[in-house]
Amino acid sequence: MQLLKDKSYWLSLSLMLSLAVMGLFYDILNNPDRGYVILNSPIDRLLPFIPAMSIPYLGWYPFVFGVLAYLCAKDRLMYYRVLLSMNICVWICYLIYFNFQTMVPRPELTGSGLGSAVIGWLYSQDRPYNCFPSIHALHSYLVMRAVLSVSTIRKSVKVAVVAGASLIIISTLLIKQHVIYDALSAVILGECIFTIITGLALYRRRRKASKWTEGIN
Repeated sequence: MQLLKDKSYWLSLSLMLSLAVMGLFYDILNNPDRGYVILNSPIDRLLPFIPAMSIPYLGWYPFVFGVLAYLCAKDRLMYYRVLLSMNICVWICYLIYFNFQTMVPRPELTGSGLGSAVIGWLYSQDRPYNCFPSIHALHSYLVMRAVLSVSTIRKSVKVAVVAGASLIIISTLLIKQHVIYDALSAVILGECIFTIITGLALYRRRRKASKWTEGIN
């Protein structure tokens, strides 16, 4: 309850708006005007199309922002690191979309029910481009990676976050919104940038500490 009265917490939380600002550029690139490539693999051809998985796919929004809010409360520095990593990764994704646009062919929708209705709406809102790497998989992986890096977070919370992130990443494949190359490239990109940001932060901390202890023997 005390946290909700902490102005610094809300100020730090407001930095998440940077992701919303970045999202404004998504639709500008989400088109085939520059040509496109269709990526596919034998694994993707074996994976079934499950419309009901569109529900956890849409759960990405509350999941990512909820985990970020939790990280902001538990470990402010880790929150800053992962948020910076997410913004850098999105810029890299946009550069890839501009120079190497991909498209995922979508199956014909013939079923009925909640899952089919949700995926029909989803397909109508998001064109089948901007796929490689998958930003859904990227952000899900990064918040999971950050949570796993904080030693003070309970194991039960870590398990829940890993399960949620894994479900969202798998959902991108089972609703044919992405192919496996999109998910793998997102994980690799996220891991590389997160490792670099974390390494630079630790180097800066050690260098700052050494200045204070320099000459003390």
